[in-house]
Amino acid sequence: MKRLRVYYSADYAPPVSPLYSRLAVLADALRGGERVELCAPRQIDPCLLHGLHDDKYIDHFLRGEEPLASSQYIPWSPLVRDAVLAMLGGQLEAAQHALTHGVAMNLARGFHHALWARGSGFCAINGLALVAHRLPDKRVFVVDCDEHGGNGTEEFTHRLPNLYNASIFGTRFGCLGAARSWLYPINVARDGFGPYALALQDVAGHVERCAPDLILYQAGVDCHQDDPKGRAGLSTQQLYERDLFVFRMAQRLGIPMLFVVAGGYQDASVLAQLNVNTVRAALDVFG
Repeated sequence: MKRLRVYYSADYAPPVSPLYSRLAVLADALRGGERVELCAPRQIDPCLLHGLHDDKYIDHFLRGEEPLASSQYIPWSPLVRDAVLAMLGGQLEAAQHALTHGVAMNLARGFHHALWARGSGFCAINGLALVAHRLPDKRVFVVDCDEHGGNGTEEFTHRLPNLYNASIFGTRFGCLGAARSWLYPINVARDGFGPYALALQDVAGHVERCAPDLILYQAGVDCHQDDPKGRAGLSTQQLYERDLFVFRMAQRLGIPMLFVVAGGYQDASVLAQLNVNTVRAALDVFG
């Protein structure tokens, strides 16, 4: 890999929501880097969303019909809708790039809590499940290291036979576990990093046995020790070690990987540096 392809456009970061606008701070931090290439994707064609979520929900979200339009707990606006559509377009383009070149990043958030019939937890459309939905001949394995368990993705494992999910989390967020969804509740602040490292190894075993065609890595940083929503309690160095493990796993197994930035609730400049560390880990492994 000469340069890491990062999918991002200004549509991802409308000023109407800090959860979206913070992505612009990270894009600015990456822009101009010699080993990073920012690429603006096209918005997804909304027709491609039908069949993934309940059609009523998709129609209400696209048109702004309440209460479903804001069921993700972010007030709906045309800018919010367009941000979601842009990030989903980036997700599909990044997945194709990863399948061809081995790795890609979508500078996106707001996927893994979205349920089949509504949004949830600041997530409108499940962009992780979308990849499995649009690539039905590919096995897609989600490695979710966000603070919050990927309950939406877990629900979609019941609907998409090619989708697998493993969540290492500090906050369960409704996850129950399923035949193709493995759960690892962790508290690093209390128990140390050892149990987290063991969970990563166990997830690697599931990935190896499932032999997916693509790994989607939810590289959340809301599990950082200073995050107001974080319970897992990872330090900055431990987040970097986590990222290195996941990227090395993908490289060792020869499985293409797409990663997203996912959750984080500290100051935007702090989050950008934590996300830059994830990018650095990717470059250290794949570069």
